[in-house]
Amino acid sequence: MRRMPLITLLGVLAVDACLFPSAWSETEDGRHSVVGFWAGEESILEVALVDDRLSARVFALTNPVYRPDEQDGPAGAVRLDDRNQDEALRQRPVLGLELLSGYRYGDGRWQGRIYDPKTGNTYTSRMWVDAEGRLKMRGYVGVPMLGRTVEYVPVSDCPPQVPAMLALADEIPPAAAGCAE
Repeated sequence: MRRMPLITLLGVLAVDACLFPSAWSETEDGRHSVVGFWAGEESILEVALVDDRLSARVFALTNPVYRPDEQDGPAGAVRLDDRNQDEALRQRPVLGLELLSGYRYGDGRWQGRIYDPKTGNTYTSRMWVDAEGRLKMRGYVGVPMLGRTVEYVPVSDCPPQVPAMLALADEIPPAAAGCAE
């Protein structure tokens, strides 16, 4: 029987950890670690557990209305889901939009489908919280290696973009109370 060198084995494990990070980072209570308000560069998401499924809705945006320099819509009008592949859904506001479908916890990780309103595409997806406490969402086609990971931080960390987004929001989540301008 041929033995695998330790360095090769560690390399395989490292690749496995990159493709399936939640299997390494989730704990028994990791199922609930994704729940909360998360800040990205252009949005705040509210992730919630609804029965046995996960929900993620767009809570706030850096630009909830079209800017004068954009051609997608009239300046000042509410930003719409205008890239949706289903023409009947293109009049939905992006603010409040549900992004997840079929998201369930299994095999030690959250997985399902995620909608990207920037492209109008829906991808197979995984979600987890890494060791530094950042929410990671990986969307992909086919296999996880052929995808992209987006990162969010807890809104309570008050990253620089959060106060401006909260100033435009209808409400301020308790976790972000210290971040409001």
